Amino acid sequence: MCLGAQAKAANERAKRDYEYKLEKRERAWMETLSMTKVEHLQYEQGIDASNLGLANTYSEIQEKHGELVDQMVSESQTDWEEFLGKNVGDKLKASGTTGRSADRISAIELGQYLKRGSDKAHKLTKAATQLNRVGAKAAGQAKSQQMQMFTNVAFVKNPDMVPPKPVYQNVGQAAFMDALGIASSIATIAMPFVPGSDRRLKENIKKIGESISGLGIYKFNYIGKAKQYIGAMADEVIKVVPEAAVLRPDGFYGVNYNLIDVNFKEV
Repeated sequence: MCLGAQAKAANERAKRDYEYKLEKRERAWMETLSMTKVEHLQYEQGIDASNLGLANTYSEIQEKHGELVDQMVSESQTDWEEFLGKNVGDKLKASGTTGRSADRISAIELGQYLKRGSDKAHKLTKAATQLNRVGAKAAGQAKSQQMQMFTNVAFVKNPDMVPPKPVYQNVGQAAFMDALGIASSIATIAMPFVPGSDRRLKENIKKIGESISGLGIYKFNYIGKAKQYIGAMADEVIKVVPEAAVLRPDGFYGVNYNLIDVNFKEV
């Protein structure tokens, strides 16, 4: 396939891949928005349920406190009736008995009545304090629960980063390179092959490396000559890049170094 066609095909693949990534990003964002709506709805429902639970707790506390107050009033009324019915000091006075003894008895009985009332008031105050603590605890738990629910929806969600646009290859330039390649191939056909690339023409052959294509890179000199060269061996080129090796009229192989990734040079 020529470079121009390869570049065009690569651009089409890059475009399809980019459009797929954009579509995938859009679907993911739509799903995120949908889930966010559900989360906010759940948050609102959770807040309502939390507030309702707290309101019920306060209602129960108030009801309990009212019951305690009614009980205290009822007991105080009973105590007052008993105090009036059993007040020995007043009865003594009513019967004509006077003196310090009658006054002392009246004072003692009044003190006992007042103490019972004070004890009941203290008990009611203590119970009210405990109920207030229950209410404060319920309020704290509701607030903590609501803060946790708020945390779940507080962060602003954003779509994923837009994928980078693909870098398209220059089809025109690739086509131009095709033209150059064709011209170069034509020119190469007309060029003479480097003589004496056959292993049989060389001596002191030493492998010093290997090209990317797998061709050995050798250092050598031609038989009977002092100058040393670096290049490839025709017998290996035939196996790796057969079109670069040509059998000469003298029966030895020559190599067109323009077609392989090994350079021929004098050391």
